[in-house]
Amino acid sequence: MSRKRILFVFANEQSATIEGIRQILARRQNEWEVEFVTNGAEALRAMKRCPSDIVLTDLDMPTMTGVELLKQISDLYPGTIRFIQTDASDRKVMLESTSIAHRLISKPCNPETLRGFLTTSLGLREVLAMEELHIRIAAIGTLPSPPEMYNRLMNEIQSDTVSIGRIAALISEDISLTAKLLQMINSAYFGLSRHVDNVTQAVNLLGLEAVRGLVLTAGAFSQFDFPALHKISIESIYGHSMAVGSQSQKIAEAIGLPRPECDEALMAGMLHDIGKLVMLTHFRAELQEALELADEKSIPFHEAERKVLNVTHAEIGTHLLSLWGLPDSILEPVALHHDPERMPIPQRTILTAVHMADALHHERNPFNVGDESSLANQSYLDKIGVTDVCEQFRQREQTDPIEEPSA
Repeated sequence: MSRKRILFVFANEQSATIEGIRQILARRQNEWEVEFVTNGAEALRAMKRCPSDIVLTDLDMPTMTGVELLKQISDLYPGTIRFIQTDASDRKVMLESTSIAHRLISKPCNPETLRGFLTTSLGLREVLAMEELHIRIAAIGTLPSPPEMYNRLMNEIQSDTVSIGRIAALISEDISLTAKLLQMINSAYFGLSRHVDNVTQAVNLLGLEAVRGLVLTAGAFSQFDFPALHKISIESIYGHSMAVGSQSQKIAEAIGLPRPECDEALMAGMLHDIGKLVMLTHFRAELQEALELADEKSIPFHEAERKVLNVTHAEIGTHLLSLWGLPDSILEPVALHHDPERMPIPQRTILTAVHMADALHHERNPFNVGDESSLANQSYLDKIGVTDVCEQFRQREQTDPIEEPSA
């Protein structure tokens, strides 16, 4: 297996921080090929000579800023994973950085922490079956919101009586903005001792101006038209995701998870199908083929996806959220919500809640013929002793008003 390439772009190549990084990375010299350069022009020449798997650059660089460099690298080498590090306290600078970088890192960064980030990010390429898929996913900076939802949020932001509480409530209904918000607040830039998975807390930590900038940046992409395919639309994905998020939190409480994990279940449930949003906006031809195959063969949609792409929307969504640095407590249920038995040790976790909520919602609202067989994994539920809880929530679903078919 060839060594992975990492390119560092630091203005001061002799700093103590860089020496610490060199020492840490020397331990991986059989696996990683590392190069240091001092400016953007040198970085672009190095990339032209041999493209790197990861580029980490300072924000403040002579002649070409880190953001300007990463924009060029994104255009020329979309599969390259992009890190930027800064000690700037300006929230606008942070927003500009996260719009182009996969991860924002505080400066100085502990070398051991950095090695962990690099190891995790380099491992992502091994997850997807095709390098082409990684390249297409790595190029994604933001995802669309339903126009009506975006307009409501803009009206609140532009109001003379703007309220952070109301903004947080509106963002909580928007899976795309929620994902970007969590990417920003959980970046190493903030150096928080634990991951933030609560939208209200994230909004308060970021502040109004940074959140306003995030919404404006995301809005540019929301203006594009992405017509529905079959019964999958931006609106149907959002409707299903919000329902599963709410139900995941309730199920997490019912199976006895701690309060913080119940809150994480809400976020994980909201984001569990973000891969479908990626497919609707960036993999439309493959999505159409998978939908037609699911109808033709009467098989679950995620099985049809695997036949077409060799991966499912769950893996695509997990790959994107991993690049954005979201925590494992969210990545695991996103990745395995159709296959909970892939967990090495069956136990009650956030995955249990999301799997059950998603399966029950599809039972009630099948979006194609095949999904009627995409039920809760009975063997898994039996092993962890929550079959009775599943049946209780199934009965609740059957007494609720029938919803429109969902994604």
